[in-house]
Amino acid sequence: MKRRNGMAVLGLSALAHDPAAALIVDGHLVAAVEEERINRHKRTHAFPAGAITVVLDEGRLRLDDIDQIGYYWNDRRYLAHALREAARQAPANPVGFAQMAAQRLQGVAAPAMLRAGLRPLLADERAMPPIRFVDHHHAHLLAGWLSAPFAADAAIVVDGRGEVHSTSLYDLRGGPERPPRLIESYPFPNSLGVFYGAVTQLLGYTALSDEYKVMGLASYGRSDARWRERVRTLFRVDSEDRPHLDVSAVRPERCSGSELPWLTPAARGRLAGRFRDGGTFTQEAFDFAHAAQEALEEAVLGLLRRLVTLTGARRVVLTGGVAMNAAAVGKARASGIVDELHVPLAPADSGASIGAALDTLRAARAVLPPATELVDPFLGPGYSDEAIEAALVTSKLPFRRCETPRSAAESVAAGRLVGWFDGRMEFGERALGARSILGDPRQAGTRDRINASVKRRESYRPFAPSVLEEHAARYFATGASRRMGEIVPVTAAARDEVPAVVHVDGTARPQTVPADWPARAFRKLIEHFHALTGVPMVVNTSFNIRDEPIVCTPEDALRCFAVSGLDELFIGAFVVDKAAFRG
Repeated sequence: MKRRNGMAVLGLSALAHDPAAALIVDGHLVAAVEEERINRHKRTHAFPAGAITVVLDEGRLRLDDIDQIGYYWNDRRYLAHALREAARQAPANPVGFAQMAAQRLQGVAAPAMLRAGLRPLLADERAMPPIRFVDHHHAHLLAGWLSAPFAADAAIVVDGRGEVHSTSLYDLRGGPERPPRLIESYPFPNSLGVFYGAVTQLLGYTALSDEYKVMGLASYGRSDARWRERVRTLFRVDSEDRPHLDVSAVRPERCSGSELPWLTPAARGRLAGRFRDGGTFTQEAFDFAHAAQEALEEAVLGLLRRLVTLTGARRVVLTGGVAMNAAAVGKARASGIVDELHVPLAPADSGASIGAALDTLRAARAVLPPATELVDPFLGPGYSDEAIEAALVTSKLPFRRCETPRSAAESVAAGRLVGWFDGRMEFGERALGARSILGDPRQAGTRDRINASVKRRESYRPFAPSVLEEHAARYFATGASRRMGEIVPVTAAARDEVPAVVHVDGTARPQTVPADWPARAFRKLIEHFHALTGVPMVVNTSFNIRDEPIVCTPEDALRCFAVSGLDELFIGAFVVDKAAFRG
């Protein structure tokens, strides 16, 4: 990339879960990529060397060309505060305090660890760019604040933990030209993220990874007073809308990893249940998940009400890992507590890489990207038809050239399950038209076929619809939800016409696709499907199988296609039909 003016800033989330890299050059967001897409290890904790290399390649830069690196964590600044907070809990948990203190002191080594990871990527070791350590909640805040399509006047950052805080409320009145004002915060481990992660573990899943599965389980649950009361022994919201986790029930020294239980044995005993019958979840598991989800939603709504009480805010940003809970976001948006609510493209820690770069630019008074760039998800690598054809030739799979949007629409309308690979890969958790598996929403069995033969995952898991935005309101209680960030009720038309995308509780997590969607071929595919069937949507789920990340390269797509139950793969200008090489 030819540099004209401004700065080149690399943003990083690293040395923990969700490592990622983002590159901003001359006031433009050039690229952002999660490391798991590159090293192919789902939920990797590896240093994002591969992601850094990819975003630099997208910008045609070397690490030596970078003016500054923004890192999404600032342990040194908060070390004394963090040790004081840990010491407050020492009488109840002296061994845990010692372990927490050791973890906090290890955080001081982050600069050396970062430089060690970056050094092999430099042509000249003396050219190490300066690193700016950004407060973790500021990194989340900037990614949400600067991407909002309106002038936000307040924000909530809510996740598992930052350096000290787990939830932060900000007053943003005065605009991005003035620093945000922290008006209230809740210290770790009094954390919505810790609460929901602990529930995830109790249900036999992995914390910091599988929380979205608990959200799916909750839809099958009943409102059960017994489970509500049991959940409240761990987590509750008070009369002033403040969240309270029983911190005496938590082992905070364990909450940065997923290997050991986050709750004490006594707390696990209070919340124990018969959650599995062989390999199948029981109704008790569903009811527990429902009560936990209900408590999380109550807390998010309470925080919104409290923010309004404290600031008078009507236009709010909600971000942090808890904002990945699409059911809670849907309830918050429908509540009417605020007039406008914005959740950024990737609210969890991978997205904090973008926020760290933005905060670094803002501190340098450099040019910032426009909000429209910060909500465009197509920030990963893309591949030319020549590169795709070379991969196809190497694979030795039979393929042919075709008009892929029309042909893919015809295949989906005929009941086939197809892989869709086009343009630059999405950043964030959602498949939004570049790396997708697509099916016919009119057939109720589509969900079961994809779960069983393609994704190889739990049968209860729902799939999202991608719908032409101008038709969304006919089917869903939303007019625009372009990044699959919220779960909303469906209409009678959806129940009748597109049963494959309707969850058991009468909801869906739609992606509305506008006429100017950057993934133009994907929009055309849905338009063709609409013309063929009268239905303006397709089933859309991420292009991967269980325990693997979303595909990134043509080779990834071909491998996934070969081992899954997909019928066809539409990749660039080509199609591979499995029937052609089966016989």
